[in-house]
Amino acid sequence: MNIRNLVNTTGIFSYILARLGCLALFMMMGLTVVDVVMRHALNAPILGSFEITRYLIVILIFSFVGYAQSQKAHVSVDIFVNTFPKKAQSFIELFNYSVSLIVMILITWKGYEKALESMATGDKPMNLPIPEFPFVFFLAFGCGIMCIELARDILRTVFKKLGKENNL
Repeated sequence: MNIRNLVNTTGIFSYILARLGCLALFMMMGLTVVDVVMRHALNAPILGSFEITRYLIVILIFSFVGYAQSQKAHVSVDIFVNTFPKKAQSFIELFNYSVSLIVMILITWKGYEKALESMATGDKPMNLPIPEFPFVFFLAFGCGIMCIELARDILRTVFKKLGKENNL
């Protein structure tokens, strides 16, 4: 597998995860509406709706971080940086991607460790028999996809600087 195929595969994977995030958002909205109606109309709230919503938020957020990076949809303030020369802008961009990659690698690593710990201890919320570890693994997985996207951006920036942006 060459680099171009790897880049295209991870881009598709980020897109699929983003669709999973859309599904989680839809499920969260539906659960909240049903819970509010049940709570006020029948005085019978859905047991564990808070925990389910919490899990869906994890899926929502960490399925979109990689896709947002691939689409350059994260918030960035570049008013000051745009006044710099192009070489300095490229260096700042490369530095930003590198620091972000290091932070996301640490979050992925610690998330994976926490998931293993949660699996070993059998952590579960009070109101539901659903274990926490799959959702913590998903957090680590979503951050791992973000790491791949940041690594792609680092490669793109380096290739652009070398004048070989068509190679990626």
